[in-house]
Amino acid sequence: MIRHATAALLLSAAFSLPATAKNLNYAHGYPAESAVGKAAVTYADRVEEKSGAALKVKPFAMSLLSLSETGPGLRDGIADVGYVLTPYYSAEYATSLLLHEMNLLVNLGQDKGIESFAYAGAIADYTLNGCPECQAEFTAQNQVYTGTGVTSLYGLQCKSPVAKIEDLAGKRVRTAGAGFVRFAEHFKAVAVPLPINEVYEALSQGVIDCAMLSAPELINYNMFDVVTDVTLNVPGGLFAGVAGTNVNRTVWQGLSTEERAALIWGGSHMAAAMTWNFVEQEAEAIRMAQEKGIRVHTPDEAMLAPVRAFVENDLKTMVDVFKSTYRVDRTAEIAAEFPVVLERWRGLVAGVTSYEDLQKIYWDELYSKIDPATYGM
Repeated sequence: MIRHATAALLLSAAFSLPATAKNLNYAHGYPAESAVGKAAVTYADRVEEKSGAALKVKPFAMSLLSLSETGPGLRDGIADVGYVLTPYYSAEYATSLLLHEMNLLVNLGQDKGIESFAYAGAIADYTLNGCPECQAEFTAQNQVYTGTGVTSLYGLQCKSPVAKIEDLAGKRVRTAGAGFVRFAEHFKAVAVPLPINEVYEALSQGVIDCAMLSAPELINYNMFDVVTDVTLNVPGGLFAGVAGTNVNRTVWQGLSTEERAALIWGGSHMAAAMTWNFVEQEAEAIRMAQEKGIRVHTPDEAMLAPVRAFVENDLKTMVDVFKSTYRVDRTAEIAAEFPVVLERWRGLVAGVTSYEDLQKIYWDELYSKIDPATYGM
């Protein structure tokens, strides 16, 4: 009788669970309390909610896979969902990298404060609707692209002042992509490409003098301990080479249409939450820096004018580089088309005042139009 009662209880418990419950591991490589880490929790919650608990996503912060391991690790099935930084694998994601490299375009816009919101919408829009080469790159890596997010504007975090553009000369500067390398070299600095999780140690050990980073990374990686000076909005631009919720293609194709729809819904939330979190944390990071005695330099027009001049000239250089070095045949065409998409998104996100506003725009204008029955199949 005891055996029969126990079996009945187990059977009852089994029928109380969702019939198709699946657990997905999400490797994002950032600290749990960072802008990305918090957004990853939002993503997991929204996916579970939308799927009726059929899918449960477990974020892994700075574990399972590092940022530099996530691309191949996701491809090989070590994670089910991954936060892939395309500039870390330029050969595999050359066309996607081109869209990131145009991020310095935000320095030329007139609408200040919405640069990140607009770029996150534009790069996802173009990847999904205007860039079959980007989709082919993700497919070749056994991945399905379901969205992005971008940082706030890039500045300099240094061990000595950079208050005018000439102060960059001779400094060893951590860069995050070929465009930032060209920027550093143009102003006579020494570019040192480094993954973000190696920057603290490099500054601490004197391997580099400055790092190109968004201000929230002061908090995310505790850069307060190793910098004395922060220069805002130079080089400007932002980090946009983010495929934030890529899904292993084998996993994706094993899900139901409803489960794939839940991941797309979650992708829209991740894009909005990550981007909003970075922008929101910027003021907090600057305030904390000042409280800790770190000098914060706001560039004047004499510093910003040569930066804008560099951006305008570099757009022409970039076309040649991506065509000859990365073999992106449509470089000139993409370089002409993408700014038009970005301008449209500047109009769409004007007046955004909350994460909820941003997510609704991303969903209505873009993510809701992805067909989960056919996309990635």
